[in-house]
Amino acid sequence: MAFAQRLLASAFLPVLAIFLAQLIYPDTIHSIQQVIGPYVADIPLFSTLLAEPLPSRSETPLVFSAFAHWSHYEKVAKVAVALAGLGYPITFITGGIFEDDVKSLHPNITFVPFQGKPDKLSEEDMELMQALLPGSDEFELFMMKKVMVDGIPDQYNTLQQVFSDFREHYGDSRPLLSLYDSALAGHHAMSLGAPGLRPDTNLGLAIHPYSLDSNETFPFHMGKPPHQGPDARAVHHEANQPHNRGLVAREIATAYWQMMRDMGVVELHDWHVVHSLAAVPDHLMLLGVPEFEFPRSQMRPNVHYFGALKTKKAPSKSKDNLPEWWKDVAAAKAAGKQLVAVSQGTVGTNLNDLLIPTLEALKDRDDVLVIATTVAVEPADVPNLVVPSNARVAKFVPYDLLLPLIDVLVNNGGYGAVIQSLTAGIPMVVAGKGQDKAITNSILEMKELGVNLGKMDPSVDEIREGVTKVLGNKMYKQNAMAMSRRFDDYDMATVFDGVLQDAVKEWARKKRSARKMG
Repeated sequence: MAFAQRLLASAFLPVLAIFLAQLIYPDTIHSIQQVIGPYVADIPLFSTLLAEPLPSRSETPLVFSAFAHWSHYEKVAKVAVALAGLGYPITFITGGIFEDDVKSLHPNITFVPFQGKPDKLSEEDMELMQALLPGSDEFELFMMKKVMVDGIPDQYNTLQQVFSDFREHYGDSRPLLSLYDSALAGHHAMSLGAPGLRPDTNLGLAIHPYSLDSNETFPFHMGKPPHQGPDARAVHHEANQPHNRGLVAREIATAYWQMMRDMGVVELHDWHVVHSLAAVPDHLMLLGVPEFEFPRSQMRPNVHYFGALKTKKAPSKSKDNLPEWWKDVAAAKAAGKQLVAVSQGTVGTNLNDLLIPTLEALKDRDDVLVIATTVAVEPADVPNLVVPSNARVAKFVPYDLLLPLIDVLVNNGGYGAVIQSLTAGIPMVVAGKGQDKAITNSILEMKELGVNLGKMDPSVDEIREGVTKVLGNKMYKQNAMAMSRRFDDYDMATVFDGVLQDAVKEWARKKRSARKMG
């Protein structure tokens, strides 16, 4: 027994001595770590005792970047706020139109504007865009080229300047970690070998369904559920071939890769653009849950779902934005009426497509109260808007307060709106095309979480039938509630923090290895 005690003491005393020395003589111990650390990196005990400590979160700066469009910016901003709350200092790059908003997000967040062209389209571009039908091939092609491809040089140059400033300030004493809106193609150029600085690790934040090509799914832009049957893999493989791309996917890919060549990219592919969104990042951070995807038997190990964009917003702040008729919502609920909300988001803003027909479709339902939000325009400025007695209309209603009360959401199927609705366990009636809407709505239909009307401008009868179907079949609500519970398995900040801390550890490991080799 005495021998065992002496043995333990002889092993423990050196450990205690090193620990005390680190407290009393930190500079001396740090110098020793730098000299001998690389040579003991592979010896567990010594590597633990003498390894250079990892920077804390408050000593780990992050670079965020987001498109200068509200639907992108506000989602990336929520992630930034969550990580700033954990102590990370953040540089946030986006359009100048959001300068005031960025500066109000969190004390740990610093704003940097994109260089170059103005955030908004020129008057000439706006006129051209407004002449095109939203959701049409021409509209999609115009928007993708103007917003995504043409912005690459300015995005790239801004990122390079911020990265250069980072290196000038920190040298290699801190890892350069970049979290970017995955559609920000200026960041793609770096990952594909364009000249200039590259982050030690980058995280692409995707606010759409998983878009990597697969023999188990049709291409993202087709918006179709997977083919069923023994020939499914062959059908999907053929559909994913470049020669089978539609006009929009083909022309956008041509413009994208030509711009990449112009930027000096050395890693060139024949991918369509939405495949690049998923293929390029070191880590792909996906809004949503794997259960709200088309089935895939394999997933890349660098893919991380983070659930919903949960924020700790003070209830009083949301209540400050309530319309004057809000008491009617509680009264309708108390009277046993069913609540239907309708909104079209920030892109498809022609209210004749969905919002106005929904008011017309449900105007005779005495058992229903319809809450409509116009979002992009004040209700008083909507031409020919007739508000039935069973409807209430406002430009904005806080959905964190509204969603828990409603029975169905009618929407054009933007991914963010769908995820927000499903997180609250609310089934949907969706009608939209373009961007990610076709595939999002197709997933929603396949998972029996609502009714997909399959077009941008459904008729009054189609909307009425869709809403009646969802309200009359408890299956949709039950499925939405089950999906909501899947989101409870994820905490956004924890997922991002875990990936970032692993990146810091990998950076430190490579740094030790480089010293040892040197």
